[in-house]
Amino acid sequence: MKISIFTEDTGTTREKSEVTFKDFYQGGFLAIASLADQLNEYGDVELNILSEQFGPVQGEEKVDEYLNRDQTELEYEEDGLSTLLESTTTSDVMVLLLSASKFDSLVKTNWERIVDKAKPDSIWCLGAARSSLASVDFAPLQRKGREVITYKRVGVARISNETRDELLEQIEQRQLE
Repeated sequence: MKISIFTEDTGTTREKSEVTFKDFYQGGFLAIASLADQLNEYGDVELNILSEQFGPVQGEEKVDEYLNRDQTELEYEEDGLSTLLESTTTSDVMVLLLSASKFDSLVKTNWERIVDKAKPDSIWCLGAARSSLASVDFAPLQRKGREVITYKRVGVARISNETRDELLEQIEQRQLE
């Protein structure tokens, strides 16, 4: 099972840069790292981090490799969208845990393309501000047989314990089928 997580970086980091991005980000990011670890039990997890400083990076990539890289905002948005659309077609589980601004610019503006490319019978977990989630229509995704779990983000919490449990339950059920 292929599982793709898309999230953003955080301002809280470790001092050492000789680590992976998954271990580099701290604070609110620790819940995402923990979720990725849990999901590893069910398949291959691809942790995609949308970093303002480094651009889109993978959780297992080394921070040192990106320290001298320069990327314009346009490239950042294009690379992030390209990675998202590619993952959408191949992932059995898509987890999008984003701020309102990133959700709106990346997901909301490209929602029809995302739905069109979504892998059949995939599980979707989307976490963003209530207003951002309300701005997209989940019905087309659900009509194509996809399970949709949402978390209306409150404060800095990217995912709640209840939403995490619901996601894990859906994945376990899928594996039993």
